Amino acid sequence: MSLVDVQRDGAVAVVTLNKPPVNALDGAFLREIDNAVAGLEHDGAVRAVVFRSAIPGIFIAGADIKAFQDPDATRASMGRFHECFNRIERLPKPTIAAISGHALGGGCEFTLVCDFRLMIDDGKSTIGLPEVSLGIFPGAGGTQRLPRIVGRARALDIILHGRRLTAQEAAAAGLVHAAWPAEGFEERVLEYARRLAQGATKALAAAKANVLRAESTPLDVGLKLEVSDFLEVLRTADAQEGVRAFLEKRAPTFRGQ
Repeated sequence: MSLVDVQRDGAVAVVTLNKPPVNALDGAFLREIDNAVAGLEHDGAVRAVVFRSAIPGIFIAGADIKAFQDPDATRASMGRFHECFNRIERLPKPTIAAISGHALGGGCEFTLVCDFRLMIDDGKSTIGLPEVSLGIFPGAGGTQRLPRIVGRARALDIILHGRRLTAQEAAAAGLVHAAWPAEGFEERVLEYARRLAQGATKALAAAKANVLRAESTPLDVGLKLEVSDFLEVLRTADAQEGVRAFLEKRAPTFRGQ
């Protein structure tokens, strides 16, 4: 059985992670995820991507801790984490983590590279970075990405206490975008993704790229790059369709062009 399965729901790619018992991230699993994402990167038929788990009660429970016993092997392993996570983060289309179970350690860090985090509110599932309880700390982007999402103060509280947040707590902290009941959760996630997939693909990609770039670019430089990208998107067929639809007082039909 494949560790990673990719199915299509119209213009939405659904990437299912299935590495029992807990989707622990190791080198082989990361390579399969990375290969799946690379295959979607330039697929024009895919306009949004959902990451989900096939394992009840688990999204990704973390990294394979056994691998951390060898520092030299760990260095190579962390490189694979960053390669895979960076590819997901920079994917030129919206990405959604459908968090239907525990997302801890590397699992939480996986969700941080997705554009949207939608979490099941079942009273059991938690999300967090508990690495300090093992005498280590988040090493796959958690210390860098979490503060950008929830702010420095909340990030320090979550990381230094090794907190595991419920869906409601994560939503209140701004860590997840929504906490939804278990009943109908997956269909609700798909509907969320379908709405994104109906958008103007090149405009969404440019907007995402500019937001990511803002974190490491001086404001004056970012503003110039934003104008350049805006003018480029303005020339696309979808932009022209959007303007026409507005003037004609109708809903636009974007084709990803």
